[in-house]
Amino acid sequence: MRLQSAFSLMEVLIVLVILGLLISLVAPKAQERLHKAKYQTSIINLKAIAGAMEEYQTEHGKYPVFSSWNEVCAPQSPLREYVTEIPTGDGWGRSYRAQSTETEYQFSGEALPKSKLADRFPAYAFVPGPTRLSGQINSLPKQSPTAQPEAL
Repeated sequence: MRLQSAFSLMEVLIVLVILGLLISLVAPKAQERLHKAKYQTSIINLKAIAGAMEEYQTEHGKYPVFSSWNEVCAPQSPLREYVTEIPTGDGWGRSYRAQSTETEYQFSGEALPKSKLADRFPAYAFVPGPTRLSGQINSLPKQSPTAQPEAL
């Protein structure tokens, strides 16, 4: 008689249940960290553009005028002289909002798209700051998806 060493169906099901429980505990944290990394990268990118605006203003005595983010990241944008790359959008592929005149500017990004985490990762904006180096970050109030940024 030959003994077979194999797992019973019950043992396999127990292992699958345990794996499922572990994944259900780990996956949300991993997803949250991914969103946090995208959010922080989006803020850093926008801060770099605000810094380029300040450098431009220092050299020319005024800010370049933009009415949309497409103008900011266009190939002929005057900011390309001050930054190596201008992102076309945030970590989720959404376009930033941009508005500037010769005397002021506002660059802003939206809150995290997942509503459950949106309170931890709110909308943000860069405006000219008191040090005139890289602008200051402001947390924006929640806006409806159809709301337009205020004109300067």
